[in-house]
Amino acid sequence: MSEGKPEKSELRTFGILLLAAILLEIFVFNFRSLCSMFYEELDYPVSQLSLQNAEFDENDILRPDPENGGIVFLTKLDKLIGNGKIRNVRIDFSLPEAVELPWEESGTLTVTPYIRDAGHDRYDILAEHVCRPDVEDSCYLWLKPADPVKTVGLMMRTGEGGGIRLNSLTVNAKRPFAISPVRLLVILLLLIVAYFLRPASFLWKETLAGCSKKSLLAAGFLMLFLITPAVFFNLVNGYSQRGTAFRPYQQLAEAMKEGQFHLLEEVPQALMELENPYDITLRDAAGLRENIDYPWDTVYYEGKYYCYFGPIPCVLFYLPVYALSGDHLNDAALLVFLSFFVFAGIWLCLAEWLKRRYPGTAQGYLLILSAMIFLGSGVMAVLGGPDAHDVPRVCGLAFVLWGLYLWQRSLDPEKKTPSILPLAAGSLCMALAVGCRPNMLLYSLFAIPFFLPYLKKGDKSDGKARIKTIAGCLLPYLPVALFMMIYNASRFGSILDFGYAYNLTVLDYTHNVVSSDRLLIGLYEYLLRSPAFDYAFPFIKERSFIQDNLFGHSSFYYTFHYEGLLCINLLLWCLPGVWAARKKNREGLYLAGTALVNMLVNICVAGVAYHYRLDFAAFFMIAAALGAMQLRESMAGSEGEKWLKRFLLLALVVSFCYHSCFLWAGTLSKGNTELYYRLMYMFR
Repeated sequence: MSEGKPEKSELRTFGILLLAAILLEIFVFNFRSLCSMFYEELDYPVSQLSLQNAEFDENDILRPDPENGGIVFLTKLDKLIGNGKIRNVRIDFSLPEAVELPWEESGTLTVTPYIRDAGHDRYDILAEHVCRPDVEDSCYLWLKPADPVKTVGLMMRTGEGGGIRLNSLTVNAKRPFAISPVRLLVILLLLIVAYFLRPASFLWKETLAGCSKKSLLAAGFLMLFLITPAVFFNLVNGYSQRGTAFRPYQQLAEAMKEGQFHLLEEVPQALMELENPYDITLRDAAGLRENIDYPWDTVYYEGKYYCYFGPIPCVLFYLPVYALSGDHLNDAALLVFLSFFVFAGIWLCLAEWLKRRYPGTAQGYLLILSAMIFLGSGVMAVLGGPDAHDVPRVCGLAFVLWGLYLWQRSLDPEKKTPSILPLAAGSLCMALAVGCRPNMLLYSLFAIPFFLPYLKKGDKSDGKARIKTIAGCLLPYLPVALFMMIYNASRFGSILDFGYAYNLTVLDYTHNVVSSDRLLIGLYEYLLRSPAFDYAFPFIKERSFIQDNLFGHSSFYYTFHYEGLLCINLLLWCLPGVWAARKKNREGLYLAGTALVNMLVNICVAGVAYHYRLDFAAFFMIAAALGAMQLRESMAGSEGEKWLKRFLLLALVVSFCYHSCFLWAGTLSKGNTELYYRLMYMFR
């Protein structure tokens, strides 16, 4: 009987959480359905509408007047309502001429209500409302006027400027009651996570010194919780499934299968005859159109095209799939696959370091720190808008994380020499990371202090063991380095030339200039840029950028930014703890210092782009996590430790609420307007 009690308790807890999720689904997310049950529903005859700037054609399609901006005015909606009470308007319509357009908002009807009521003698124009005929919840316009209503009108326009088929208008419509399984599952998962992280949870009682199966399951559940929404998003997002015209790794796979490194696409004579083909103004002047006459973001050198990105992802993933099946690997599918390895690498790295330096750390700390590092790494922004540009970045990040874990795993303090197998595997991962992103070499070069203290403590008389250790560490780099040297030399005649300067993009990188402006702007954008919030879905906005040259003019590559690392990732506020633990925990200084150098290299060489954060953000976060645990150890048993736990839990909530928005922030621009609005109205 006693063995069954825990199972009954867990089932009872799950039942309570499920009941809470159902109650939230009924009384919160169906609140408008419950209220509309008491409305007096009235159908408004379309024939009685007063039209301005539009007329019905012979097929009963409403045609906006293009000379007036394609806007339709519908008036006299209030004439049917005797008591002047209008709570909502449901529009039943279709757009027979709408075509789903990638990269543009399409298939939508934008409606702007304007109203005169007891509180507004003049017209009060309300916020725009976007409707999709295939998204039922979007067809309801919820109004909150001051009774009685004097006049209600609607301004309407379509995304493509086409015709509108108005089937009916319903005033004070009853919205059907509906349970969303997806929304219910999300609510339930959130409640379960909150339950497991509560102060009385076993995760705060079990330390890293003894990791149970329940702790491993909790880590696996957390990984699934963070990434599963991205899996769902990419399965239902048609853009992710069909891909784009930008297919660098697929093109490289085709070339490699033919036994060559240059792409199969022929270079037009007009491009070869240009005095400087890397100058976009000269390309435009010659009538060369990007992605039509020449491939955008592709290396051009001596009459041939080359892939701009590191070749290792192609060699490991794209080429085998293409060679064996004849089909190309989807970029989005690979990025989702790699994200699991990124989270696992973060969890393993952190667990290994904390177990050695702070063995009394609770499993709860490991989980919330791993979640914050993953969220702050930039992977969520990638999963929200999968793109081939991010494949080498995420792949390089995963390899460095696993390389660091395996290196640390090989340095067993109970043995005189490192374990060769994990040491060699770690070096191979670090070498492969360089084949994805050359700047990832910094994590290998700066790792010397990581090993030096350990080697000094070794047995100096055992020369064979030292040679074996050095060979195990360095030899795995050789095959990757040899391949990269052959790859570069065959393309550009130099083993150290990665083709960075020959890219056909916005700027001419054959004349790259490093300036103090770039460094200052880059540091501000990556660290201090304040986020832009919006109360409308997806709640975050891109921040525009105008170069403010402090010391002279400096043009460099820049893309939008959402926020600086220090503004949202509150865990980074614990970085001072790294300096406090510099003697005990040198790994923290290694990670923070190398990440800083990597960030500066990105600014100077490549420019300032949000997705470049994948090269360094996670390592800043891991260093901060080590600093946080140093602070916890110094305050063990005091009130300060309790406040630190509360701060970290708050930091997790802030990080999750912010970074989860990235799963949806890029959906509309990726050509799936229906999905965007279905998700938007799911929580309204």
